[in-house]
Amino acid sequence: MFKRIAAVFLSVMLFAAGAGVLTSNNVSAAGSLRIIVNGQELQTGETSAYTNGPDVMLPLRETVEALKYKVSFSGATGTFLLERFQESVQFRLSGKELVLDGKNKVPFTGGFELKQKKAFAPLSFFAAIGLVTSYNPETAQVEVYTREVMASAVAGLLAAGNYPALKERYYAKDAEPAALPALQQSWEGINMLAGSYRGVKSTTSTQQDGVITIVSVLSFTKAEAVLTLELGASGKLTKLTLTPVQAASEVLAGPAPS
Repeated sequence: MFKRIAAVFLSVMLFAAGAGVLTSNNVSAAGSLRIIVNGQELQTGETSAYTNGPDVMLPLRETVEALKYKVSFSGATGTFLLERFQESVQFRLSGKELVLDGKNKVPFTGGFELKQKKAFAPLSFFAAIGLVTSYNPETAQVEVYTREVMASAVAGLLAAGNYPALKERYYAKDAEPAALPALQQSWEGINMLAGSYRGVKSTTSTQQDGVITIVSVLSFTKAEAVLTLELGASGKLTKLTLTPVQAASEVLAGPAPS
């Protein structure tokens, strides 16, 4: 049994090396890179993130498990399977595509790497499977969010009236966020009509031309409202819209057919 396990592991290592997924010599020491997953700092011990040329590499298992994915690996096929709720992601370290939800094939040529017998994935991998990602080299901080958690975090700061923190944490540097008094006035107007804020009821999202649009239904004690977020290629907010209660149904219904 031990020989079989060792043989499988050796074959995977040789397969990875032949496919060019082992780490190159152009790897910078990591240590100081912080990984923030859904607002919480990921404690990875010695297997921290690192940079390899233009890529930021994250420990695969630790990061996806923090995102509530179940991870499994088939030594026979060299295939990873990530599962979370109704979502799934299948891929090989040497592959050229990702299979989402068992049917949608997404081209992906970003290089996975093996380092200290652990798999590392480039930040672009997490973006490719639909997550919100950002990297700030000035602060040496990497962030990965699910879209629903991003919407909930933004809504929570709005509800708390913490607009400076909203701008600092989530807005893109080159974005022009709505004036803080205007945001406050809009939120307070919704509170007057809909009552006290209770949380995010549901979230849907789309991605087109590098722009992620997240539309969330916010639940209040008397009614509902809609929060729309637009995020650019940096993974940061470029636009935030609060829709008054009386117009929320129109936003959710989308544009009328021509």
